[in-house]
Amino acid sequence: MRIKEQIVATLRKNEVVHEEFKLGVSFGHVLVNRADMTAVPFDGETGIESLLEYLTRGEWEGLYEEDFLIGAQKGAVTVLLGAGGQIEFHHAKTASLKEIDKAYLEFLQELGSELEERNQLMLSVGYQPASKASDIETVPMVKAKLMAEALKDDAAALQTLKGRAKTVITLDYAHNDDFEKKYRVVHTLAPVFAALLDNMPVVDGEEYAGFVAGLDMNDRMETALAKVDNVMSAHSFKYAQYANITGNAPAIAIEENGAIVACAKSNEEAYENVTVTDDHAIAALDMMLTEVRGTANGLELHFVDALPYPLNMAYVAMIKGLVYNVDNLNALQDFISAMTAENRENVRPSAKAQGLNAPYAEGTLREIAKDMYFMATPQLPEEEQHYTQPLDAIIFKEICPKDITKRQLKAMQG
Repeated sequence: MRIKEQIVATLRKNEVVHEEFKLGVSFGHVLVNRADMTAVPFDGETGIESLLEYLTRGEWEGLYEEDFLIGAQKGAVTVLLGAGGQIEFHHAKTASLKEIDKAYLEFLQELGSELEERNQLMLSVGYQPASKASDIETVPMVKAKLMAEALKDDAAALQTLKGRAKTVITLDYAHNDDFEKKYRVVHTLAPVFAALLDNMPVVDGEEYAGFVAGLDMNDRMETALAKVDNVMSAHSFKYAQYANITGNAPAIAIEENGAIVACAKSNEEAYENVTVTDDHAIAALDMMLTEVRGTANGLELHFVDALPYPLNMAYVAMIKGLVYNVDNLNALQDFISAMTAENRENVRPSAKAQGLNAPYAEGTLREIAKDMYFMATPQLPEEEQHYTQPLDAIIFKEICPKDITKRQLKAMQG
């Protein structure tokens, strides 16, 4: 079996019947020194590794790579690090938003007093508020270092790798057609969600004057590694099409003689003379840094900035109410299918130019966001409908998360 065929098989293993759909989350954060808002390094008495060590003094189990502590796990929650030391709260897939909510608040509470004692802040913001990517060290994880090395000549991609923090959602799908439908819907509407939840006021130490810096970062990362396009114009976009893109993408890192080593070949070339397994397919999928990713755990959405609580939960609830309701998903599929090619192609550059107020057809992207909000909320279980309420101010009062974060950062800096 060749690598592309194995990737298809790996994606197919994720299939779940609709009645058993769950979702997982990753809430990203950047850790900074309160005094000057610069990034906290990995090493040192008050470094990132020591913060993980603090967790392991309690009920958390440490996760190690060689002799380095690079994560911690407790129950359904895993804390992992991004390449630039971003602290990522991961919750395993669950059907309950309340379960995620409770676990996240407990995590924040557990770290609160320790961060205060260290004079540090764990910020839910799309990019480091003061440090440049060149000043942020890569954490001592093999794949992180190999990815940073592969991108060393691309300053824009390195910014994304080392400085950016995101809110990520992992979705289930029922079958190949469901994968295609969900991929097309979230990929096409990603600019609307990104504009709605724009939370990146600073990029590489400079105030970002435009809109939705995250979309620009994603574009530059995909250009550097593997670009997913023609999602709607292609005859189909199912497992095979995603596997083809992944197979043609740079491998970056492969296992060789029990060690992870750099690889400049494409995945297809790297595994040409190898008896491929599920592990090889997972390794190839893990190195895809696209906005919407097929993974060994489901369909991951990577287009929204890190968000403060409870806005992060509002986004998760909105996605759940939209894509896990059959009628809503079909309605969104009809909507994007009815777009003219010109309108579809203009959504992204328009969002980058004007945010939610960008024109679309006879209205604006804000009206699309408003429609999705009204679609999603009633389809959530009654006990979860309150989670979308924080979106009210953004949609109806035209308050941008980035502007709130900007004011808060200035206040913190004195």
